Amino acid sequence: MEKKPVVLLVAFYNIKALGVRYLETALRRSGYDVATVFFKDFNSLHPKPTNETELKLLNDTIEHEQPILIGFSVMSSMYLDTVNSVLNSVRDRFPNIPTVCGGAFASMFPERFLDMGIDYVIRTDGEIAMCRLADSILNGTDIENFPCFCLKRNGENIINPVGDILEDIDGYGQPAIECGRSYFIEHSAIVSGDPYLSALSYEVIASRGCPFTCSYCCCNNLRRLFPKGTKYVRTRSVKSVINELVEVKKKFKKLVFVHFYDEIFPNTPGWIDEFVKEYKQKINLPFTIWSHPKMVNEDDLRKLVKAGLVEVIMGIQSGSARVRRDIFHRYETQEDIINATRAIKNAGVFWASYDFMLQHPFETIDDLKETYYLIKELRRPFELQLHGLNFLPGTDIVEMAINDGIVTREHMDEIMYAPMAEQFNAYWKQENEPLSCAWYRMIYCLQFDSLKKKIVRFEDDPLAYEAEINALYIKAKKMFKLRYYRKKATIVANRIKCAAF
Repeated sequence: MEKKPVVLLVAFYNIKALGVRYLETALRRSGYDVATVFFKDFNSLHPKPTNETELKLLNDTIEHEQPILIGFSVMSSMYLDTVNSVLNSVRDRFPNIPTVCGGAFASMFPERFLDMGIDYVIRTDGEIAMCRLADSILNGTDIENFPCFCLKRNGENIINPVGDILEDIDGYGQPAIECGRSYFIEHSAIVSGDPYLSALSYEVIASRGCPFTCSYCCCNNLRRLFPKGTKYVRTRSVKSVINELVEVKKKFKKLVFVHFYDEIFPNTPGWIDEFVKEYKQKINLPFTIWSHPKMVNEDDLRKLVKAGLVEVIMGIQSGSARVRRDIFHRYETQEDIINATRAIKNAGVFWASYDFMLQHPFETIDDLKETYYLIKELRRPFELQLHGLNFLPGTDIVEMAINDGIVTREHMDEIMYAPMAEQFNAYWKQENEPLSCAWYRMIYCLQFDSLKKKIVRFEDDPLAYEAEINALYIKAKKMFKLRYYRKKATIVANRIKCAAF
């Protein structure tokens, strides 16, 4: 195949950047040379926007590579301040190089990028569309009517429907394990080479899409973009997943464990049985998965544990049935949740992590108390991941909050498009109202058996025991850190044990 020019791809705050890595595979298959820039790393505790030095480093890299097309992966609204700085800087310096945006956020809001001067937006799966776009630029042909494309013509935005989506996603190939020519820009410096190769863990997705309709998540809205009759949840073959991980084991010299980043780990008939056999034989590394209270199956978990499953991460989000059903659009019952945690325990899973969103505008003190009493019933041991509710653009819960009079539309825009540090601070922020704070801290303490026995004494009147609750909470935070290190040490030990067989 004749060598084609360079396409340059940019990923923001994500050295894993699976979407960009799939695009690199697709473009290389089509004969293009690809340069990938990982622009800054993810840090949810101390996020920092870009600066002039980093922008110059990116522009100098573009100058060096001389691409015919520059693609930007915009997955989230959390770092739009940096995205805006980058897009404006690149357009100012290279006005004649076509630009395209893709990713979840760009798919939902293509007009935003077209109106700021980006030439194209690709919605949803980008592999086929990206190659078509590169071909059209190279050959001087028009893509105005192609599926998935959004562009501006005569001052009007043209938003084409999504189409040409593969239901057999094996056809997209596997993501680039090592990006062939890559750069990492962070801390006002640039380093050549793929930064992911030195990681201790590897993230893989065995499927695309989510079967649930949670109001705070964009998956439901992305599903609505798909043509009627097109399957949204699509699972790769076991062979495709295992082939990817075999290559990962060769290239990741420090690899300790694998994290399956599917919304819900695949459970199509026969898939787990085939996976367990192949994974144990060819990969044999500890791994973690995400699950859902309505999808947990004890027999399947037992099989996965034998293959190396060490952790199940499960979103519960609230112990209040009202909040889950009416606000979050999650329809599992208290019994479903308790039974799921029992199945995880009985299956012999080493570690369970349960996710909760607390102290948000829809929640009352009674809802918070219900969360406390539900968690008391969950099977131990487990870890609690407690955080707030972030309003993300394009999610159903945004309109719910506006319609319920919780915030005005103007204030909602200020919340959703605030600088990244403000957004992440809101994500981790805890309510200061005394009674809410007391119940939150009691909830946190429940993940430790020794503290649970003490904390239950304060249930009838938490405010009368604020000092005692605060002291136990401080102790719990220290215990959390120590337990985290023990967890990691155990996983490393399991990896060494696996390597011996």
